[in-house]
Amino acid sequence: MLFNLENDRGDVVEGYLIPDGFADRPQIVVSDASGTIAVLSCDQMRQAVVASGRHQTGLVGFRLDKSNIPDLRSCSTLTIRDQKSGLLIYRRPLGPQQVDKKILRLETQLLPLVKLDQYIGGRFQYSVQSVERFGHETALQAFHLNAIKSIFISGRLLARNYQEFFDKGFTGVVLLTDPYYEMAARISILKRMANVPLSFIGERDKITLSPAVQYLESMDLDELQSIKQHLKRAPPKVRNVLVSPTTRQFACTDPEQLTTRRDIASAIDLLSRFDIIGHNNDTIPFAHAVGELLNIDSDNIPIPERYSMIERLADMLRGLPIAELYLEDDLILDHYVRAAIKNSHSE
Repeated sequence: MLFNLENDRGDVVEGYLIPDGFADRPQIVVSDASGTIAVLSCDQMRQAVVASGRHQTGLVGFRLDKSNIPDLRSCSTLTIRDQKSGLLIYRRPLGPQQVDKKILRLETQLLPLVKLDQYIGGRFQYSVQSVERFGHETALQAFHLNAIKSIFISGRLLARNYQEFFDKGFTGVVLLTDPYYEMAARISILKRMANVPLSFIGERDKITLSPAVQYLESMDLDELQSIKQHLKRAPPKVRNVLVSPTTRQFACTDPEQLTTRRDIASAIDLLSRFDIIGHNNDTIPFAHAVGELLNIDSDNIPIPERYSMIERLADMLRGLPIAELYLEDDLILDHYVRAAIKNSHSE
């Protein structure tokens, strides 16, 4: 999906929304602080889109004026979203409370920090959370919104595919997770997905995760032997979901790619480009750093508590050599990161 705002002159707002479907007719939802104002079909021709083969009709542009949004000029909280996905297309500047920075908060957990993203994202003119749900092309488009100086993007992205944006004004923020805790969380979530639909998992991820969802459904999380046998006998597509996900997120460019030991150095090198690096074993310094960066009260930043059920499963995994084998690269990466954080705090 491609999108952008072309101009906002107060009484006229123009932009475009190119959907994933070649023949789809995109629609936008126009709203303000009080709720939905209108749902409009994109009816403005963009001939270049047809010429490039991106859309069948080229009717992907939208134009807002007094004919379809009577109070457009005075609508200070105007927001435009894609009707199908809910993706934010454009929001008017927020005023004095707006943070004029470009932030990437890289999500390393399968269970996203939704409350944290909502709290922070509300201070930015453009914000999108769990951006991986929309695919690589849409994520790139969010990074390319050059006319907007206030952008917050969060998501479980392969960081190497977006590292160029650290040279284009983006500041990186990441909260890393204890490898055993993240493995326990992944197993718990994947097992739950067999019976409960989870809205924070995108359609693309559901396809990738489906073999693990089916395989782990029969794992008994209270029985060490069941956990051990499932990990030992897991087929490659299941292992691929659980093997050192954090190292892969920093070192790899393809979700199916596995890491080697030398990729740890590559992961550390890219991680060093992030301005704020926290760890879920001690979230207070992370909250203080984020508060200082955004000039907000760190005491109000919602950092979630660790779940006792997942902690219990993580403790069981720590006693299994097969789990250590799965997490070998992440455990090495975690060791170096925690040592670096400890040294920075002692300075």
